[in-house]
Amino acid sequence: MIGGLLGGLGLFLLGMHLLTDGLKLAAGRALEDMLERWTSTPARGLAAGMLITSLVQSSSAVTVAGIGFVNAGLLSLRNALWVIFGSNVGTTTNAWLVAALGFNFKIDAFALPFVGIGAVLMLATAKVRPRALGQALAGFGILFLGIDVLKDTFSAFGAGIDLQSFILPGLAGWAMLVAVGTVITVLMQASGAAIAIIITAAQTGLLSTEAACAMVIGTNIGTTSTAILSAIGATANARRLAAAHVFFNLVTGAVALLLLPLLIAFLALLADWLDQPATPAVSVALFHSVFNVLGVALMVPASQRLLAFLSTRFGGREEETARPQHLDANSTSVPDLAVRALRMELGRTHVLAGNCLRAAAHTPPDITLIERNGSALLSLANEIGKFARKVSSASLPPVLVESLARHLRALQYQENARETAHLAGELGSALGQMPERGIARALEQFRDAADALADASVPGQPGFRSSEIDRLLGEAEAQYEALKEALLGAGAHARLDIRSMQDWLRLASLLRRTTEQVAKSARTLAALEEGLQPASELEPDALSASEGR
Repeated sequence: MIGGLLGGLGLFLLGMHLLTDGLKLAAGRALEDMLERWTSTPARGLAAGMLITSLVQSSSAVTVAGIGFVNAGLLSLRNALWVIFGSNVGTTTNAWLVAALGFNFKIDAFALPFVGIGAVLMLATAKVRPRALGQALAGFGILFLGIDVLKDTFSAFGAGIDLQSFILPGLAGWAMLVAVGTVITVLMQASGAAIAIIITAAQTGLLSTEAACAMVIGTNIGTTSTAILSAIGATANARRLAAAHVFFNLVTGAVALLLLPLLIAFLALLADWLDQPATPAVSVALFHSVFNVLGVALMVPASQRLLAFLSTRFGGREEETARPQHLDANSTSVPDLAVRALRMELGRTHVLAGNCLRAAAHTPPDITLIERNGSALLSLANEIGKFARKVSSASLPPVLVESLARHLRALQYQENARETAHLAGELGSALGQMPERGIARALEQFRDAADALADASVPGQPGFRSSEIDRLLGEAEAQYEALKEALLGAGAHARLDIRSMQDWLRLASLLRRTTEQVAKSARTLAALEEGLQPASELEPDALSASEGR
């Protein structure tokens, strides 16, 4: 019996893992597109959460995607709440699969073809998405083989023992069963597997329908452990959505437990009305769907107050500049979404690099501002590096591998800008004011051009385009050439001593180098948003070509 229980459970968990991961990878960008386009209102968010969870058979995948879209600013927290609520309803399709297919067919004849077709697809092609589809099909078949083993095990076990005799009568007994369902789900970290065990036990007579329904309530509460664990060390929006998930499941579970006799009576009435008595498996699946739909109905009047409450929580730590706002470890399971989150975080580090440029070009340089923004950039760069390693450890399509490399290239440009801005700030502080008026005007014009580029190269602005960045970079280069000619002329005519001229030329070169690196970062990020190859990879950079002049 123990071997059958462990083997059946293992097959189910393995099948669920293969099915979920395969579908997520096969869906690719489609998962993003569906969430982005279908969540513009709470009603659409609810429908999207239900539909996508039903397709990928994983509410956690939808929760992760929802968190990523909130962090990326593509989905409001208000609509994301309804995506999460919808995913709780969508996950009930797992119970219906078990109830409808797990007991009405010869399971091995039904499941084995899926395993075979899936294995052929995995072995016969090297392309990522067909292999992922094969993995999903194989997982689907293995999942039902696990149910078959559990069914045989529970049938043999139920013949020798009556579990009902150990269950306390009344509300106390139901509460104990809810606790058991919660513990099982927490230990397994898979509500689908726990529900499959409960439905199988009810169908084979090991548990009564009422007892199984009480345990199903516990599985809903147990799923909150996954949300709580995923929120540890996560961004504020991730913690807000996790809190909403916990609130929804606790409230829904409490109401379902209090109304359990009425809900069971309603199911019996519904079966009589349909004139077709439901099997225990169908009754439990129907109960699972009914009380989750009831939970969504309860959230309709409460959602605004819940949103207002959550919006004032979890905001303190992440408002610090050096803390990631878009990188959430859970999103690494959806590569397309993880790369998008990475680009959003690089937008923040780019702004910090631009702030370093402005502070270094100021007269006199603002060393404190350079240090503060540079330190924040380095801290974020470390977190971005860790996140990128997690993303790259997954099996990525070639296009995402190339995209990840370009993102990291932008980060390198930003770190270069921070370093040269720091050197320029130190040198500018030592030099003080330019004594020669003509050169001072040329220096100011170059600084204005550098500031204009930094202002225009902020990701997300309406004018943030590669062509505009190239234009402003050309203007900065022209002003640099004018400044260099003025400095050389002043040295040649003895208006500036040679040592001072060399120091001012070095300062101008450092500021120019910082401007170039900020422009390269902006151009790379703009090209990624526009879906183009960065201009720095298409032709030699104008500033680099003139480096020796």
